[in-house]
This record gives sequence, C-alpha cells and structure tokens, in this order.
Amino acid sequence: MPADAPSKLQTSAPVIDPTPYWTIVEERFGIPPSTFADYTLVQPGKKKVYIVPRDHAPPTRPEPHTIGMPFMRVKMKYPKLTTVAAMQFGPAATRNVVPANREQADAYLTREPFNPSPDQLDTCTGRGYVLIRYQSWILGVGFFDPDDGEHGTVRSMFPKSRVRPLDD
Repeated sequence: MPADAPSKLQTSAPVIDPTPYWTIVEERFGIPPSTFADYTLVQPGKKKVYIVPRDHAPPTRPEPHTIGMPFMRVKMKYPKLTTVAAMQFGPAATRNVVPANREQADAYLTREPFNPSPDQLDTCTGRGYVLIRYQSWILGVGFFDPDDGEHGTVRSMFPKSRVRPLDD
C-alpha cells in the first residue's frame, strides 16, 4: 500500500470503522469478516457506505465524484446490502441464501414476489433480507417474510433500472 493511500482516501471521503457493518453481514449472511480483509469503508453521505480497497489512492485531479462501490444502505430500519455488493460478496454466504429455480429467478429479476418451497429455506433464519442464488450466481437481495403465504414469500429488491427476464 502506498504510504499516503489512507490519507488520500480520507481527504476524498470519510473512512469509517467497518466493524459494525462486517458484523451485520456476518450475522445475517454468515460471510466472515476475513472476506473483507483487503477493504475498508467510506461514508461520503448519510444513506450509503461504500467499500474500497485498502490500498486505493484516489487521484487529486480531477476530483472524484464518488469513491468505491456502493456496499450497504444504512438509512433504513434494517441496513441492506446493495445488489452489487451481494453479487460480489454473496458467494461467501452460508446463511439466508435462497436457491431459486428458473421461474423464481425470472420473477426476482422482474421484481415479482415468489413463494419458496420448504427445502429452499434450509439456510434461512427467519424474516429479513436474503440473497437470491440462481445456479451458481448470486442475483441480488430479496426480503423474506415467513408469515406471508404457505411457506413464506420472497419479495424482490432488484433495482428497477435493471429489470429483465433471464435469456433463454
């Protein structure tokens, strides 16, 4: 890491203690904090924290408009991983992962709710955010409500701007 990397990063966006956020991700999804050993978090605004490689040294010119990848929305009752963070780090998850079939993946990608079967809920710990996996890919984040439907309902949190069904 360049000797001046942390100070350059700090002047671009406030570097924050990542521990509470790593803890949220570990408790909900079983992703160990060691997954993030090469990263730190910055919080340039109130709504989101961004993940940045520890050795990142942003340029002084032109001044960056943003630093890092959106990691978590924090101005919510329950902080939520962003879709890109789920895609990047979700493969390390061991809890609250719903393996979707083709029809459910299509529903998720078009922002429609779907009803998982009991065997799809093996790693789920209850109401809250879940990661949606189709085949070997993490598609993003959903919200599981165990009290809605026969075995619960997963509501898609997929970004509206990315909505599209799977290609055949």
